[in-house]
Amino acid sequence: MRIVTNPGSNLDEDTTLAKDIDLTPQKIVVDGISHDTRNTIDFAQVDGWVKRAIKHPQVQGTTEQDFAEYFSRLVKKDPEVLCVMTSRKLIGSHDAALAAVAKLKQSADPAVKAARIEVVDSTVTDVGAGLVTLAAVQARKAGLPLKDTASFLRAFAERGRNVVTVATLDNLIKGGRASFLQGWVGNFLNIRPIISIIDGATSSVSKMSGKADIVQKMDEYLSSRIDPKTPVWLGVTHGNVPDKAKAVADRLQERYRCEYVLVRPLSPSIYLHIGPGGVGAFVLPLEGLSFRPSPP
Repeated sequence: MRIVTNPGSNLDEDTTLAKDIDLTPQKIVVDGISHDTRNTIDFAQVDGWVKRAIKHPQVQGTTEQDFAEYFSRLVKKDPEVLCVMTSRKLIGSHDAALAAVAKLKQSADPAVKAARIEVVDSTVTDVGAGLVTLAAVQARKAGLPLKDTASFLRAFAERGRNVVTVATLDNLIKGGRASFLQGWVGNFLNIRPIISIIDGATSSVSKMSGKADIVQKMDEYLSSRIDPKTPVWLGVTHGNVPDKAKAVADRLQERYRCEYVLVRPLSPSIYLHIGPGGVGAFVLPLEGLSFRPSPP
């Protein structure tokens, strides 16, 4: 079984190579110039784009054509492909993958036409989607069949909860995800949104003072939705604030029975929207699943 994901899942090159994960193309387009996010893009480069670009940079997901070509190559090596995508409500990659699968069913090549491809919506992004992808690797290692793996992953993703905080509203405003007036009021009053991805879409679920303790706020939000001491996989991601990310991870490891913890800088495509100082936490409970993944 080949496992495929997009760079929005925030798995670095060492991990994708070690775990035998295929990474599809995804781009950040800056004033008409495309930059493949599979390549190294640091935060300073993204900050420069945001500051100097005529139009705020946009993320371009994997296209149907990209997927069709990618899947066609992969099924020559293995007739089974599992594709784990970041939320279909955040980027078009998931739906492009489904369209490519439908297209390949009409292929004149018998090997391509007979391929078995499952596309899973992780319903989140960044390390949340990365955790779902790593769970797929563990299912493959355990010999779980393709369809059973896809069903397990959907259940795993569905029960997850997450919270994201931002240190600045600038990128959200420039990217059109917060109006200028809302941003002006927020900056004037030093108020910041608390954001969560719910049913695949981003929502502002609360607000906090810019001086608030983000560790406490994130802990409060998550612990009100997932019972303490629950066995979980935990992912924490950050916009160049590793000390804050570590503090969040440490607090949540006290709160939950964390069987696996992944802490990483934000992926470039998500940092583009969240900006410097942002922190996100993704908690995925393990109890009650049809398959219990071991730590990667």
